[in-house]
Amino acid sequence: MNKDSSYNQSVTYWKQYQKFFPDDMQINEAHLPAEEWMTWNHAHIHLDRMPAPAAPLKIIFIHGAGGNGRLLAPYARMLQSYGYEVVSPDLPPYGLSYADSAESIDYQFWIDILNELIEQELRRDGKPIILLGSSIGGMLAYHTAVQSKRVKGLIATTFVDTSDPKVRDQLAPNKLISRLGGWCMNQFPALLDSLQISVNRVSRMKWITNNAELTRLIMNDPHAAGTRIPLRLLRTFLNMKPVLEPQQFDLCPVLLVHPQLDPMTPYCFSKPFYDHLKSRKESVILEGAGHFPIEQQGLEQMIAAVLAFLRTVEEELQLT
Repeated sequence: MNKDSSYNQSVTYWKQYQKFFPDDMQINEAHLPAEEWMTWNHAHIHLDRMPAPAAPLKIIFIHGAGGNGRLLAPYARMLQSYGYEVVSPDLPPYGLSYADSAESIDYQFWIDILNELIEQELRRDGKPIILLGSSIGGMLAYHTAVQSKRVKGLIATTFVDTSDPKVRDQLAPNKLISRLGGWCMNQFPALLDSLQISVNRVSRMKWITNNAELTRLIMNDPHAAGTRIPLRLLRTFLNMKPVLEPQQFDLCPVLLVHPQLDPMTPYCFSKPFYDHLKSRKESVILEGAGHFPIEQQGLEQMIAAVLAFLRTVEEELQLT
């Protein structure tokens, strides 16, 4: 991958996803994100931007283990249509992003990239930042908000706390991979960290959506679930423990918009972490929606909940 790569011109697999979204969310030639690159600490980060110059808030949209920034573009277009600017990074090695040394990528590196992006966006125009995390991006947004301390709101579709062994078992294809595989990675990092493996082999990616055709597309996408990741990234993700426990988290308000019919990360795995959050919080269950929500009823509920949350954050910021 290199900086000549472009979703708008050369890498067009994402176009196959559009038919699964309502017409007013679909990405087409009239509604393309602006593409940018951020180079930081030997990493080259591709950014999709849905600009909104008059936006009162800016949303950084964080993808999960089976996605990339462009896969999330229909949701970003929806937010833009309501006046919000959205920036969606590809976290290396996903999407078009890459690092000069792929084996150096770990989970903290992802958090550091997001913190740098927050700082750059604040220097750009000073607009308050909201983090929106999809799938494991929800917990990544939490870790980032804790370490940044500059975020004004946090939205997540799930909270996947891998410090809980039950959560690790749920994410892996089976307990053998979860427990024996995890033990091997922890015992032999020098030997295994640089090895790369398809995300499909170490996760229950077959449950990423409740639509068989869309699931196949995502799993076969070389820039999404078909990505090969270094075991160092997987090991450090599974071993990540919150720097700040949820009982102490009061840095910003939180909205959980959790799909109701999510076999990949059912609500019961997000609920304990959410329940312990100290901050002002709200949970909305997206009726009829799968892990990657495309179902009409769930989408409508998600849009209503997110917009209400953003308006409340705006009002609170105006009072401070």
